[in-house]
Amino acid sequence: MAEAATQFGSCCEELKEALEGGDFEPLITVGPDGVIYMTVGLVDLEEEEPGLVDHPLFFCPFCGTKLQTPEEVRAKAGAEGEDDETQSA
Repeated sequence: MAEAATQFGSCCEELKEALEGGDFEPLITVGPDGVIYMTVGLVDLEEEEPGLVDHPLFFCPFCGTKLQTPEEVRAKAGAEGEDDETQSA
């Protein structure tokens, strides 16, 4: 099991269920960068389906447990962003 999967959802049953829900498209997910995100809106794109706007979750919306810090999010997401910048240079 991935490290993020064992960390996120261990604070309460509600978050665990939200992450594991298979009957619907979840609004709370762990991204490929290991950051837990919550979908906060939709954006119209030129394609047929709208795009999702995600924001990192710093605290569990169900029990208030601290999940990650802004520094951890920057470190995880920034590592991928730096690779993208060096490839386009």
